Amino acid sequence: MGSLKKHKQFKEVKGYLYDSPEPGLKSMLTTILAVLAGLIAIGFILKRNLPPNRLPADAIPPLTDRGKKPVVMIVVDSLMDTPLREAMQIGKAPAMEFLSRHGMYFPQVVSSFPTMSVCIDSTLLTGTHPNEHRIFGLTYYHPEERRVINFGTGLRESLAFGLRSVLRDGLQHLNQRFLSKNVRTIHEEYHGPTGSIGAMIFRGHRQVRLKLPLLPVLFGLVPRSVKAGTPEIFSLGSLHRLFPDSRPAGPFTRYGLNDKFSRMELVSLMRSGQLPPFTIVYFPKNDDAVHQKGPSWIEGIEMVDRELQEILHAFPSWEEAIEQVTFIVVGDSGQAKVIPDRKEAYVDLRKRLKGWKIMPVRRKRPRAQDQIVLCVNERMAYLYPVADSPTSVEIARALKQENKLDVIAWKEDGWIHVYSGQREGKLQFRPGDRFTDEYGQTWDLIGDLPILDLTVEEGNRIVCGVYPDVLARLHGVMDTAEQVVVVTVSPGYEMVGEKSPKHPGAAHGSLHQLDSLVPMIVCGTDRLPPSLRLIDFKRWILELLSE
Repeated sequence: MGSLKKHKQFKEVKGYLYDSPEPGLKSMLTTILAVLAGLIAIGFILKRNLPPNRLPADAIPPLTDRGKKPVVMIVVDSLMDTPLREAMQIGKAPAMEFLSRHGMYFPQVVSSFPTMSVCIDSTLLTGTHPNEHRIFGLTYYHPEERRVINFGTGLRESLAFGLRSVLRDGLQHLNQRFLSKNVRTIHEEYHGPTGSIGAMIFRGHRQVRLKLPLLPVLFGLVPRSVKAGTPEIFSLGSLHRLFPDSRPAGPFTRYGLNDKFSRMELVSLMRSGQLPPFTIVYFPKNDDAVHQKGPSWIEGIEMVDRELQEILHAFPSWEEAIEQVTFIVVGDSGQAKVIPDRKEAYVDLRKRLKGWKIMPVRRKRPRAQDQIVLCVNERMAYLYPVADSPTSVEIARALKQENKLDVIAWKEDGWIHVYSGQREGKLQFRPGDRFTDEYGQTWDLIGDLPILDLTVEEGNRIVCGVYPDVLARLHGVMDTAEQVVVVTVSPGYEMVGEKSPKHPGAAHGSLHQLDSLVPMIVCGTDRLPPSLRLIDFKRWILELLSE
């Protein structure tokens, strides 16, 4: 197999240049708990080595005693094709270059929407869109609970929203309550042991207790421990570790939610012969570098590769590593550079909605006088009309005056209607039978196709432009009884609300290919997913495990 095999879907990014990588951790624990450590004197924050949570009694057979290779999927936050290829070509990513040279490299895998980690991971593990798995982003309005959910969008917003709600929703409710019971994760569906290391979406059949960090417990923000359904092999930093030697796992290292800790847990699993048939491992660090420095920053990739080198070193040779294990290295989302002009870079939606009362972040639940609930996920946002006025159409028309918004969509009478702040006209679409896209999905379309950069070729075949799989992904957040307006912003810009974080280097969240296309390396199998979309990975993994 060739070194850098290109998939036929590859297209050059239109009219936009990569420059530097971005910052920002997306998970509530990594953004909030590290900050809590700075609220009290350093002398009070002592690193506390929690006892290891033992592996299940029924040990998994050693690798050499099995009939098939285990699969290890390593998800690298904000891994992108252009900087990855540069790092490999100049010798800064030897482990990933080795895996791609002995396997296959795909530069453009389509992520989920919104392109936010907690939503993406839910789609990857369940094989469904948000309408089914019910995790709509880092922040969204929960229709049944009639309140806003926030899993940790940023420090200022989390403090305003309430750390207690952020932490409890993320640690207690994300997997056990908010992730729909009508879908099953890979861990729940596969009839055998699986593993999860560092991933925030992990629901499985084994019942454990997560031991929460002492600091937020002392502040009364969370209980000392919580029940969780997990895979048989499960690690989530200091909350639930597998091996006592895994470090670091203190408050200044995000309680073990870091690349080094994840790597140490995985290497210990390999060396102990306890690696299950499937393990997903999450590496979050690269996301920080890209948010701060921009999409072309490769130092984060170098750090990731050093951890991958240590994983391969767990075997007598790298060649033996890929003989014994199938490795999949994949990004979760891309990022679009934020322009240097800070006055222009951040789009405050409230300025376009003057005259209507927007619910304050601290309230969580709409008051009688509130008319709109605004939930911003970096480069996308949800707007929920919660009163008789305004309607979704009125909100969309007001937002259409902002020329930095590229997609403005709402659902009405079974159709999804789409405006753009950059183009005149309107597009309407719904599932139907007149047109077929490249993934075999069928649609009815009416109106101005350029709004979503669509073209229709011979045989009524839909071809997507800068918004990959746009009809399915946009439909996947709007098939709900709740009225909602979904908006995304053009590359170069980020949306903000009352207390939203601002990322100086780059940001993600939108439908654009800069946010939505990620690279993947597959080494150890010739079998590929039905399509190069994360939504098809669950089916693919289950097929690999059944071989």
